[in-house]
Amino acid sequence: MEGMSVKTLKEFLTLNSKLNISEIEEIALCFKYKKVKRNEILEGYGQVTSNMYFVAEGCLRLYEIDKKGNEITAYFAFENSFITVLPSFILQKPSLDFLVAHEPSEILTIRRDSFLALKEKHVAFGVLYQKFVEFAAIHTQMRIYSFLGMEGIDKLKWVLEHELKLLQRVSSKAVASYLGMTNSTLSKLKAKL
Repeated sequence: MEGMSVKTLKEFLTLNSKLNISEIEEIALCFKYKKVKRNEILEGYGQVTSNMYFVAEGCLRLYEIDKKGNEITAYFAFENSFITVLPSFILQKPSLDFLVAHEPSEILTIRRDSFLALKEKHVAFGVLYQKFVEFAAIHTQMRIYSFLGMEGIDKLKWVLEHELKLLQRVSSKAVASYLGMTNSTLSKLKAKL
């Protein structure tokens, strides 16, 4: 429901920024509500990303397809989080990734130009964006370093400790692609725990 999604965004901005009520109202008006179906593509390979997304309900998945046709999942965004195809959003170059609804979801979208204008106008919104970019960089680096040289069982234990929601809400196939293994390997490892 649109009203609940906007309320969720306003609550998120209240809790995670130093924006005042009037600034939050102004920012919320710039977002558009969208209900998306499972597997609906929001951003596709080769497109220049022109939107930032806020997940009010559901789950979005960011992934690419390697040269062998395998899906490699980079990130899942659940409720109360922003997501975009960051390299394409920043550089305005064609994307190498897909951003899709992993579950039926209710999202709020904002066009890049509007987002950047708000970031410049409201310092606290710019700080929130900086935190988003920093989190994306840290998450990516931690995953890379954590997964390099790890055995499959250790990768699964890492997810259990740091991202339990993945195993509770995301399909085994998608979790396997996030961990860099096949679905059958993931099933065997789960049985060992």
